Amino acid sequence: MKRNHNLSSRFRRSASGILLIFFTAIFAAPANSSARDLSGPDSSDAQGRNKLPSFWWERAAAIRRMALKAGTDFPQLSLRPSQAANQLDHLRAEGITALEVFAPMEGGGSFDGLDSKNLFRIDPELGTMQDFRRLIRLAHSKRIAVIAALNLGYASVEAPFFLKASDDVKKGKRSQEASWFLWSDGPDAPPPGTNNRYFMVRPNLPHYNAAKNEFWQYSDRARHYYWTKWAGVDDQGKHVRLPQYNWASTSWQNEAAKAVRFWMDTGLDGIILDAVNWYVGITWELNRRDLTDIISSYGNTYSEPEGAGGFQDDPVAWITEGGWKAVQDYGLGIWWEKGTDVIKNAILRGDPRPIEAALRNYHDRVVRAGGSLYEPVRRYQDTNQQHLAFVTAATTGDMLCFCGGKRDLMEPDAEETRLLKLKQGHAALQQRGMRRKLPTQTDEKYYAFLRSSPDRKDRVLVVLNFQPRPEVIRVDTSGVAASKLVDLKSGGNAPVGNTLRLELPAYGYRLFAVLSIP
Repeated sequence: MKRNHNLSSRFRRSASGILLIFFTAIFAAPANSSARDLSGPDSSDAQGRNKLPSFWWERAAAIRRMALKAGTDFPQLSLRPSQAANQLDHLRAEGITALEVFAPMEGGGSFDGLDSKNLFRIDPELGTMQDFRRLIRLAHSKRIAVIAALNLGYASVEAPFFLKASDDVKKGKRSQEASWFLWSDGPDAPPPGTNNRYFMVRPNLPHYNAAKNEFWQYSDRARHYYWTKWAGVDDQGKHVRLPQYNWASTSWQNEAAKAVRFWMDTGLDGIILDAVNWYVGITWELNRRDLTDIISSYGNTYSEPEGAGGFQDDPVAWITEGGWKAVQDYGLGIWWEKGTDVIKNAILRGDPRPIEAALRNYHDRVVRAGGSLYEPVRRYQDTNQQHLAFVTAATTGDMLCFCGGKRDLMEPDAEETRLLKLKQGHAALQQRGMRRKLPTQTDEKYYAFLRSSPDRKDRVLVVLNFQPRPEVIRVDTSGVAASKLVDLKSGGNAPVGNTLRLELPAYGYRLFAVLSIP
C-alpha cells in the first residue's frame, strides 16, 4: 500500500506492508532445499544469485529497508562501491543478511518515490542501471540478498506516459498509453472492476470511506476523469490524485510483465510489490502470469504482495492461489489499526496468551501452506520490553524487518545482534520451523514453547517472562525427550526432568538447545 510524505495517510507502509538480508553461519537445510550456505563455494550465475542458500528467505534472520534516493523516510543506500561496501559490511556485522531497496524506479514525490515516472530505470540523477547492477553484485559477493519494493498500481501525474495518455484521451485517440489508465466522461460513472476480498475496489472496511478515497478525478489536460485511489504530490509539492493503472488492459499487462522481467534481470533476489490488493482489474490468473510466475522463473527468488492479508482477506490464498512466497505477519498486528499489536499488548498487560492464538490463526496457517512471514521490528522505550518483543517475534518464526523510517529508525543493539545470529545458526528458529506450546504453572504470565526444524534434528526450548518483575517459572517438559538442555547464552546445562525450573528477570527470557537422547 502506500506511504504518504509523512507516512501517515496510507493503508500500509510496509507494511505496508517489504526487504532482505543474509547470514554467515552454516545452517541446517530446510526440507526440500540444498545445504548450500553463505560461506560456501563461490559458484554463481552472472548476477551472483547462487552465492545465496536455496530458499534464502526461509533462513534469513532479518532484512533492512533502504532507499537509493536522498530525502526519503529511509536510510540512503549508496551506489558508490566503497561506501556501499561499508554499509553492507555494517549490516552483516549486525546480523542482517538481506536488503530491501525501496522504490528504485524513477518516481515522483509521493510515498517516497513509489509513484513511478519511468518503469525501466533508476532516477538518472542517482546513477545508471549499470551502477544498480554493480551494487547487487557487490551485495552478493558478501552473501547478502537484495530485493526491491516496486509499485505497479499507480503512476506519477508527471510520468511522461500519463501525460501522453492524457493528451491522447483529449484528442479521442486510442493509444496504448491511454489504455493503461481508467477514464470516464463524468464523476458519477460506476467504479471500475469488481469488489472482492482480495482484489478490492471499494471494500467495506471499518473506518474507511470509499467515496472519499476512490473516485473519478478530473484532468484539465485530458478533459476527462481518471480513476484514483491514492493522494500524492507533484514535483512542485502540490497535492494531487495519483492515476491508477488499468490491469484489465492487455497492453498494460504486457508492460507490467516487461517491467518485472527488467528488474529481475538486474540480478535481484526477489520483489515486494506495493498494494497488489488494490490493483484495479487484476485477477488470480493475471497475478500469476504477469507477476509471481515471472519472479519464480528466476529460481531462488522471493516474492511478497505488500498489504496482502491485512484487510480481512485470508493470507493463505496469496500463497496457494497467488503463488507468492511470503506475506507480512498481520496476525501479530496491523500497523494502521490502533491497538492491534499483539506482542505489545501482551507485554503491557502481562498476559502472553493472545500471542499463541494469533500465531495459530495466521502464522501457522501460512507456514503449513508453504509460505514464510516477516514482521517489522517495533520500538519500545523500555529496553527490557524491547528485547522481549524482539526475541518473541524472532523465535516464533518470522523474518524480522528493520523497515522503519528515519523518525523510528532502529539499529540492533548487541543483544539483538546476538539473537539474530542465534536465529541464523538454528534451523529450529528459522521460518519453516515448527512450534509446540509447553505448559507453565501460569500461562497467563509466561510463554514457553519448543521449536523444531522441519527434519526435527534441531530443537530449541524458549521460555519468556511477560511480567515486569523477576519470576520463578516452572515449565512442564515431561513431553520433551532430551538428554541435555544447553543454555544458548551461557553454554551451561539445565537439569533435565519433567519440570524445568527457571528464575528469570523482569521481561527476561532463556533459550536452550534441546539435545535428544541417543
